Amino acid sequence: MEGRSIILKIKDTQDNKLGVFKPTSGSTLHRGEYAMSKLGEMVGLDLYPKAELKSLTPKTQKKVMALLEWVRFDKYSSRKEQNRQIMMEELKKNIDDDVALEGTFKPWYTNFQFYLPLGTVEGLKKHVVYKYMKASSVQPPHKRFLLKQCTQLLEPKGCTSGYTHIDDLAHDMSSIMLLDAVMGNNDRFPGGNVHFRIITGKDARLFSLDNGAVLKPKDKTALNILKDLGITRFVKQYVDRLYEIRNMDKKELRKDLGLSPEEFEIFLGNLTDTLQYLDEIKAKYGDKIWFK
Repeated sequence: MEGRSIILKIKDTQDNKLGVFKPTSGSTLHRGEYAMSKLGEMVGLDLYPKAELKSLTPKTQKKVMALLEWVRFDKYSSRKEQNRQIMMEELKKNIDDDVALEGTFKPWYTNFQFYLPLGTVEGLKKHVVYKYMKASSVQPPHKRFLLKQCTQLLEPKGCTSGYTHIDDLAHDMSSIMLLDAVMGNNDRFPGGNVHFRIITGKDARLFSLDNGAVLKPKDKTALNILKDLGITRFVKQYVDRLYEIRNMDKKELRKDLGLSPEEFEIFLGNLTDTLQYLDEIKAKYGDKIWFK
């Protein structure tokens, strides 16, 4: 029920969860979800769900339409109910015109939970990792740190906990915010869009589950947050890759990211503005902007 976008849960014939199919809906741009996954791969940051561009045939859309006809979201979100109605109209038109519904498929992940302490701007300011994300601070210690979150409101319900290290946490949060700036993510800090995942046993790591609210024209929310919070320390290898990506063949890069021409132009503008910010802080702080 959470969120405003329409997301379809995909199961096999034995009712096992396989993943989710996210069409463009509400704040979700399905090609943006895919592009964020690909950008993460390109820079070497494995905090994003693997994504594939897929489509639903008109025959399958009829089944989806039947499911959406009886569900109502008024109790939870008037905006989501509005998006359900919009999706119904799109499905009907696609079926009548024999057109596929495009979207992004992401596999089903378990052992994860949203992490409220880093999920809002105010929460980040109070968190232990915040000061280490500034070039003027000392380097973060390699000290064990417990990530824990309990909820009865959002799925998965219950309590999830696992251990990471303060330096790893600072590296990952800084890197997520950096790629958010490049993609123009305007929905990272409403309280539920920073997650962590249990990798093995009790080892945990941040996990960027939802990344569809991106590439809006002239939307610099993510870059402005980066600047306003004074985030000035980053993982050098990821930044180096962003400079290399800027110099890639534009036709090939757009194809790799799966973006429309208009979306790709927004991406390029965001990338240019983010790298300009990095140039400015490098001129001011020198090598202090890098995590060791």
